[in-house]
Amino acid sequence: MQEIELKFQIPALALSAVQAELTALDGGHHAPLRLRAAYFDTPERALAHAHMALRVRQEGRRWVQTLKAGGSNTMMRLEDNQPAKAPKARQAVVADLARHLGTPAETALRTVLGWDPAQDPSGAATGLIELYRTDITRHRARVTVGAGTPYEGVVELALDLGHIHAGELNVTVRELEIESISGHPMAVIEASRDWVRRHGVWLDTQTKAHRGDRLARRAAAVDAPPPEAEHATLARPARLQPDSTLDQAWRAALESCLEQISANMSELGTAPAALQQTGYQWRLGLRRLRALARLLKPTRLPFPHAALAHADALYAQLGLWRDAQALAWLPAKIVRKGGPDLPLPYPDMSATHDEAVVALARSGPATTLC
Repeated sequence: MQEIELKFQIPALALSAVQAELTALDGGHHAPLRLRAAYFDTPERALAHAHMALRVRQEGRRWVQTLKAGGSNTMMRLEDNQPAKAPKARQAVVADLARHLGTPAETALRTVLGWDPAQDPSGAATGLIELYRTDITRHRARVTVGAGTPYEGVVELALDLGHIHAGELNVTVRELEIESISGHPMAVIEASRDWVRRHGVWLDTQTKAHRGDRLARRAAAVDAPPPEAEHATLARPARLQPDSTLDQAWRAALESCLEQISANMSELGTAPAALQQTGYQWRLGLRRLRALARLLKPTRLPFPHAALAHADALYAQLGLWRDAQALAWLPAKIVRKGGPDLPLPYPDMSATHDEAVVALARSGPATTLC
């Protein structure tokens, strides 16, 4: 099945308001659900490299094995859920690939892991190991969005609070997921706009698996865990077929820009220690988007030109930061050469600090653009 959802990070100061609103919307229909999961991959991270995640999760009294994989765009993902058995007392959780036989997930697992169900029914020979775990409490509510309009749909709001664990390391989870249950997929967009406007949540395209894999890599270090490395996402060419139509081509180009923009924006939103390359790639994605818009301006194609005002503003603000990075060495060199101590030529120096880039990635205009 295709999972249609968007995920958002929640400002710490807005968490209590988000919790209160979700509780009021639910009206006591859903008790908080404890979700404990083990994630599996090969030591070489074959699944992670293919943008897939395999987990076995306890959902209350139920156990489910799930394979998730990238879909046709940043809002859609392949998700295959299959019933699993609870491990026996004092036994480790294990993944059994046979649970995905006869599903679209089977083809993906065969391709990525080299799995041969005839010779290795459970996938034991693929080398899968547990890399990290999650322990989440989920609070849910379902609401109808856009009633009486062409975009009417039912969405589920899921507030996930907890941690990701790998070895001795852990990271906090504080996320709001908005998923389509029925009706028009635009209901997810409309609901998201409302929560962005009222609570300042920001878009995050990084999955728990993405964050967990990084944590597991750090935890596996022989000595002390190294500091988190910078993870910039480079531009990826639009994926086209020889017989692609013009409409398919511009949409693929737009998705290529959005992928670079949203991935680097999500990375910056986590406030990494190093962000120079990530900030640069975010700005590059915005520049590619603006160039695509100029290319398509004379056509009748339904490109979302109205969104470009947000892209232009973000691009300009990131330009101030990039200029400050490039010129940071200049005042000190002038002083060393006997010249005056001159400030950088910006009226608002706060816009040139790294903290301003993180704030920009978390801003309403950045999420609204995406």
